[in-house]
Amino acid sequence: MKPATARRRARWAAAATVAAALAAVLWRAGTSQDAAPAGPLDISRDPLPARSPSFVQRLDVSVFQRGNLHAHSARSDGDSPAQLVFAWYRDHGYQFLALTDHNNYLDVTRPPASQVQDLLVIPGEEVTMAAAGQPVHVNALCTKRRIGGGTFRTARAAVAWATSEILAQGGVALVNHPNFHWALEAEDIAYAEGAQLVEIFSGHPHVRSDGDATHASAEEKWEQALSSGQPIAAVAVDDMHSLTGANKHVPQVAPGTGWVEVFAEEASQEAICAALSAGRLYASSGPRLTRLAVTSDTMTLWVDPPDVMVEFIDRWGALLEAAPATAEAEMSGAAHRASYRLRGPEQYVRARVTAPDGSRAWTQAYWVAR
Repeated sequence: MKPATARRRARWAAAATVAAALAAVLWRAGTSQDAAPAGPLDISRDPLPARSPSFVQRLDVSVFQRGNLHAHSARSDGDSPAQLVFAWYRDHGYQFLALTDHNNYLDVTRPPASQVQDLLVIPGEEVTMAAAGQPVHVNALCTKRRIGGGTFRTARAAVAWATSEILAQGGVALVNHPNFHWALEAEDIAYAEGAQLVEIFSGHPHVRSDGDATHASAEEKWEQALSSGQPIAAVAVDDMHSLTGANKHVPQVAPGTGWVEVFAEEASQEAICAALSAGRLYASSGPRLTRLAVTSDTMTLWVDPPDVMVEFIDRWGALLEAAPATAEAEMSGAAHRASYRLRGPEQYVRARVTAPDGSRAWTQAYWVAR
């Protein structure tokens, strides 16, 4: 053996001896004085305790802006002029409205939208398409110009095209009523790549949001898309066509049956469009949340009316817990709330609130980090 080689091997052996001794010292420092190593140090073990599960997103919201994202006027197939539609929503406590007539873009800088007072009107259009003989619709919100519809070979091609066109304008894409003519399955919604919103409740009687014996509900289709990894938020709408009911040639769909409550301090177009794009909202067909808080490990809802059932739901629709909201004394008066604390195996948590009359509210899914 050459002298240089022998010297290198001697240095390596000395270094290994020092490293082993240091490891033994560190190991003993992490054990009790009475403990003694039973064998070689197991460096594959993680000496740190496992991290507790925690929510990725934290929030505490008590200011909401109520709005409807799907309504029609006489500009397409509604029964009333746009001015009367604006007035109804303003007079019934809404802060904003998207008027979404079929393939008819509403430029909010021009009349009649520019003339409405005390109601924010955001740009809207229902991009109305046909695919394999079935209607496929996607609402374009917060866009800059008309998109228009078209005819496509498949529903997947239709939603993919419409979503792409909307996002190219910096808008918000809302996949409409999956159960209208049973046009969309959860797998089809996945082709609306980048779409921020999907309807899970509609006041339109032909939409059949609850599904039937052979078709999943719109909520279940959202659940499937969400659980498969598509980050899409759920909304409720009324899809209003019939403000007066006088015109029997239009769908008899009244206003005020479904809406969203957006997390925003003000009803400005910038704030509302940003919140819609990020899914910062809850949806409702009746119950109201007065506050929603997500801390590191707990999700809490304050609800009105008080006599509601709150279900906390995990990925693929797994029920985590169901309980009535309970009374709580607060300085502002009596409040009812329901909470869920993480236990460990959850992928995400969302809440569904059901009132005695069957109306519901839905939060978005809040993911859990590990």
